[in-house]
This record gives sequence, C-alpha cells and structure tokens, in this order.
Amino acid sequence: MIKIQRGAAGVAAACLMAACAPSAGAGLQMQPGTAPPIRVGQTVQGTLADTDPSGLERGPFDAYRFDATAGQQLVATMESDTFDTYLTVGRLYGPVMDVVDSDDDGGSGGEGTNSQMRFTVPATGAYVLIAQSFAEEGRGAYTLSLNQAPAPTTGASQAITLGQPVTGEIAETDNVADEDDAFYDAYTFAGRAGQRIAITLESEDFDTYLRVGRMEGGSFEELESDDDGAGGQGTNSMVRMTLEEDGQYVIRVSPLGGGEGAYTLRLEERAAARGPQPAQPLQAGVRAQGVLDEDDPVLESDNSYYDLWSYQGREGEALTIQMMSEDFDTYVAIGRMVNGEWEEVASMDDGGEGTNTLLEVTLPATGEYVIRANSFGAEETGSYTLLVETSRDR
Repeated sequence: MIKIQRGAAGVAAACLMAACAPSAGAGLQMQPGTAPPIRVGQTVQGTLADTDPSGLERGPFDAYRFDATAGQQLVATMESDTFDTYLTVGRLYGPVMDVVDSDDDGGSGGEGTNSQMRFTVPATGAYVLIAQSFAEEGRGAYTLSLNQAPAPTTGASQAITLGQPVTGEIAETDNVADEDDAFYDAYTFAGRAGQRIAITLESEDFDTYLRVGRMEGGSFEELESDDDGAGGQGTNSMVRMTLEEDGQYVIRVSPLGGGEGAYTLRLEERAAARGPQPAQPLQAGVRAQGVLDEDDPVLESDNSYYDLWSYQGREGEALTIQMMSEDFDTYVAIGRMVNGEWEEVASMDDGGEGTNTLLEVTLPATGEYVIRANSFGAEETGSYTLLVETSRDR
C-alpha cells in the first residue's frame, strides 16, 4: 500500500498502510506497481465505478504513474460530464507519496466540474496522478491529460503611466507565479516616497486579483494585495496605498481561482491627505457622528485616517470613551498637545462589542484633552459614532 503524506500541501498526513481500516475514509489505498502509466503529451479515457478504491472523504479514484524531471512545467487536466472532478499529483518515495498539488475546479475558470493543475516538478523521480470524484457518490466517464505547460511568451513587464488606463489579456502564454501557479501580467511604474496611489483592476471574464510590490534580489516582494476592494463585491479589485520610498514598483494582474480573458488596469494618483484639522468640541453624554474618508489626515505610523475631538477635563475625572462603526475596526486614543506635540495618555483597540472600542481612563490633570478617533487598519474609511461618559454625571 502507499502512504500519502499531505505535508507538502499543508494538509494533515493520512494513513494508507494496510493496518488502516478501509471504512475510516482517511486516505487512498492502492498498489503502486499496478498503477497504469501516463506519458507527458498523452490523453487517456477512464471510468470511475463502484469497484474502484476511494478515500479522503471523496469518491472513487484511478491512479496513473509517470516519470518527470526537476523543473519541468506540466499541466494535468481532468474533465467529466457526469461528476465533479478532483485531481491530485504527488511524488513517490517508495511506499510514500508526498502531495505536490491538488485541484477541484481550476479547469473551469473557478466554476463547473473540471479540474486543472499547472505545476513545476520539484525533483526528478516517479510521480502519481490521481483522478478522483470530488463527491463520494461521483461515478462515470472522464478524460485525463498530462501535457507540457506552454512556454511563456508574453511575460515581459510593461510600463504603466499615471492616469492612462491599459487593456490586456490573461492567457496561457503569460508568466506563472511560483506561489500559486496563476497566470499573471506585470506592469512597472516609478513611485516616490509619500505618494498616494489607487490601482483598479476590472474584468468581465474572470475574478480579478491585484498585487503590488517590488523586486528584491530577483524575487517579487508583495506590499499590498486585493481581491474585491473595488466596491467590496463582484469581481473587480482595488488597492489604495501610500508609497514608503522612492523606486520602481511592480503591479501583478492575475485571475483568482483560475481563468483567462481581457481586463482593464488603471493607476491614478490620489490627492495629498489633509493635515491635522482643528479638533471639534465634544460634550459628555452627547453622541457625535463622524466620517473617516480619503481626505482626512493620516497617521505616519500605520497610514490610518483619523479625526480629532477636544474635551475639557478635570484632574481625577474618570472617562468612558466609546467608538462604534459598522464600516471598520475602530481605534481610540486620548492625549494632550504639549508645545505642539501629541502626548498620549491612553489608547484602546477593542473593549467594546465586535470591532468597536471602549476606553476607560482617569484624567491626570485639568485642561483640554484631544481624542483621536481612527481606524485600526490602514486607510479604512466609513462612518462612526463617538460617545464620552464622565464620572461627573454619575
């Protein structure tokens, strides 16, 4: 029997030795010597039936053995009109198989019942391709193919200019990301420290995924990413960020969960954030309404927007400050301005229900205090309510 270890895919190991109970459904049992061969460039027809083995809480499977060379880029595709397919590829170490990759619906653009894996062979040796039904009850005919992946021909980075939308297309001739085997197009632009930008990716053909980063030592180092920030729903993406240093930046455009097709990419410069505004007076027991938006000042420490509110306090006065929002995770700080510099007295992230904040503080001196209402995360926006309650009224 073969013991399949899921360590390479981040899944718990499954016991497949003869000592395992067949009814446990813990893994896949098979004799490695009986697995029929499949060659790179070959397509085979098969049928999953009640007589086939099954496991991993999925349906029956057929196993095919092939030899591969380190660095080889391959594509395995499984298609069926009668059941939802599931593909697994693993490397054989005698009676042990380490999973290299697996897929449920990559052959359907993230939808449908077909599977496709594009993978790079990690080491020269023997491998097993497992063609399986995703559901326990799946049965029927299928087509399985193993091919050399198309060589990238459109992978060179292109320059993108502020304010000038570009159109492109994700195709099998694009480069492939090492971390998720997804096709991508790359764009570069020169940025400067403190520059505020917005990048939007739109497509009617696939669910978009947007990544922004820099090349470090020949490798892409991600700084920001987004799946559905363009409106928070649908298939479009948006990244808003403030650049931390001068230099060349890289935008990667790719589909989320597979797919190909046309897209539009926009790079725009956002207006500079406003400097700190005069604090608005706040009275105890009165709910104040506020909004954090892109025009608000930004904390240099974490790029979060904030509003300032003022409160006249007394030495020894106990305050309870609540900040509530349905749009973002709130954060509250209270302090004093000393010689034009902020000196914090207390701060709090949570304490309230969910993502709301409840801060309790005893004021150390009589005078004007400044309450800073902002978000816990960078560049989060939305409306909020601020309420101060005092021991003077208790």
